[in-house]
Amino acid sequence: MKSADTVHVVLEGVSKTYGTNTVLKNVGFALEGGTITGLVGENGAGKSTLIRTLSGAVHPTAGHITIDGEPLPRSTGAVIDAGISVIYQELTDIPDMSLLENVLLGNLSSRSGVKNRGENRRRALAGLTRVGLAGLDLDAPIRNLTIAQRQLAEIARCLIRDARVLILDEPTSSLPEHDVETLLRVVTDLRSQGIAILYVTHHLEELFRIADRLVVLRDGEKVAEGPTSDWDERALVRAMLAKDLDQAYPWREREIGRRVLHVDGLTAPGVKRITLDAHAGEVVGLVGLAGAGRTEAMRAIAGATFAEAGTVAVDGTVLHRGALRRALRAGVLYAPEDRKKDGLVLDGSVESNLVYGDYRTVSRWGIISPRALARKALDIASRYGVRMHSPSQPVGELSGGNQQKIVVARISEREPTVALFDDPTRGVDVGAKAGIYDEIFDLAERGAAVLVCSSDTDEILAVADRIYVLVAGSVVAEIPRDRFEREDILHLSAGGNATNGTPAP
Repeated sequence: MKSADTVHVVLEGVSKTYGTNTVLKNVGFALEGGTITGLVGENGAGKSTLIRTLSGAVHPTAGHITIDGEPLPRSTGAVIDAGISVIYQELTDIPDMSLLENVLLGNLSSRSGVKNRGENRRRALAGLTRVGLAGLDLDAPIRNLTIAQRQLAEIARCLIRDARVLILDEPTSSLPEHDVETLLRVVTDLRSQGIAILYVTHHLEELFRIADRLVVLRDGEKVAEGPTSDWDERALVRAMLAKDLDQAYPWREREIGRRVLHVDGLTAPGVKRITLDAHAGEVVGLVGLAGAGRTEAMRAIAGATFAEAGTVAVDGTVLHRGALRRALRAGVLYAPEDRKKDGLVLDGSVESNLVYGDYRTVSRWGIISPRALARKALDIASRYGVRMHSPSQPVGELSGGNQQKIVVARISEREPTVALFDDPTRGVDVGAKAGIYDEIFDLAERGAAVLVCSSDTDEILAVADRIYVLVAGSVVAEIPRDRFEREDILHLSAGGNATNGTPAP
């Protein structure tokens, strides 16, 4: 539905270069009020640069952008005042401040230097009502809200600033399934209110549900555009990758060997007496809703958090609880959920991030060889498909998918006995997902015992040989691949009784 007063954002011939590197090349399309435009492309296709360009944080090298016929302002504050706001993948709220203060961040009403309490509460409530959060306590610290509620509060903040164009960057990448439904409903409601929405996501199924048009970027260029009704998923993937991708997670049958990992009665923060096993050559999935204890279980197994009770044994040897270094020496390697916070040093170079914790192959007599380090980084980047300018480039400048490939490569190159992957494809495109799971399957085929979890239950059911279902920090069922039934597993995850697999004791 289009508004009678339709906002119109037009990009014409937009290009951006950094030195000799062209990130965007002659990109053009339009955003209209009352429509949702889906923007897709694999990691490194130029989506993030395009978003920063629309936000005013980056200025095009060539071409121009207009809003309602006027040139886009050249500062982020002026762009917001013109009606364009960006909701980024990572939350930008301040956890210790109240919901009201966050929704009106930098925009509180005051008179003679004194906050106008009544007016501020009225404005905050009006914005929250538009995103379905009218019933929340305005004075509660925003950290007490769910991730989905905090994300909706960020949208409310933009609406209070009279945003007429919303750019949503991977808005559902960290949300559980039921919260995804809420967010999609809010987005479609905002469309009906005449707002122009640019929706950027790697979850293609979401685009087919809500987008009116799709724009495809590849290697910095717009390669396709058209109504969503003209596309199917296969054609869209082909446009993104310039090739077919028959299956994002090509599960492969493997020979399962000896029991490598045995966890018995493990109790830690967020985890209650869990018992599980993993064998050489096996991919074991942990399934559960948000807060079920998936991440907490992995961290406790890896020794990243101290366990109060229970044991973790690798090849029959019991590891000391909370001893991350000893777990590493036993071959237990962990890829954390938040790669930016826990998995990478963003200011560090690509080559440094690839060898952190394992300098044997790039040093002699305790001294790192810069030449050997660069040579190894180039070799790994080539084999794992990491796109970078040079090995010395800060890893924080890479796209999310390329950052994740570095985390996976660092683990794989060390030939772990046990590999733990926590949401390894969060925020990466379908092509990068296939590459990451190819490497995870290769690890298993080389004899590693692999544990993997994800906020996407379907993803785990596609890749795992066996799963454990977690509820409130406890294992409630163990199910082999030949007995996977999606609805039953989701029922179990929500706290239902076991109707399939083996109930936990």
